Amino acid sequence: MSEEDIRGRILDAAEECFLEIGLSARIHRLIAERAAVSRPTVYKHVGDQQAILDALLHREVGRFLDIARPLLERPSPIREQLAEIVAFSVTYARHHPLLRKMLLEQPEVVLPRFTVDAGPLMRLAVDATAPALRRAFARAGATDVRIDVVVEWGVRLILSLITTPSLTTDLDDPVELRRYIDTLMRIGLIPLS
Repeated sequence: MSEEDIRGRILDAAEECFLEIGLSARIHRLIAERAAVSRPTVYKHVGDQQAILDALLHREVGRFLDIARPLLERPSPIREQLAEIVAFSVTYARHHPLLRKMLLEQPEVVLPRFTVDAGPLMRLAVDATAPALRRAFARAGATDVRIDVVVEWGVRLILSLITTPSLTTDLDDPVELRRYIDTLMRIGLIPLS
């Protein structure tokens, strides 16, 4: 069995364990049992709890980006495309079983990765989406736009809509969510003077 297969099996087991019981002091033992490997193998291939969570987050972001890629490549008006990407991202994340469980039961574990320790997540998002967004902005004739800033803004917006309740909008209603995002997008069209 390859290193990648072992790591994948460990991460699958970790996700199942986190969904069932959340984080616990004996999580490595449970992951090892479920993955049919030894505890030292879990540590060798993934690491401690923090490393396991980071590996799961990285894997899930990768899966999400694979699913979202058609939205990034769709040749539609840039404002519409950005609103669609944000709405899709928020909906995907708000309905992700493991993320929902962790935010409800152990927010202190997840929230730092979306706030003060969000640098790696933002870098991953910029690296994964910048080429497609650069092409989209070029099609719109906006070649002077800093794509990294646009992606960072989008990630910040998405993370806040995932982690913070709204006073004005049911963020779980796709129509209301899209209306909310469209309102935010229109702010950029308001004359500054």
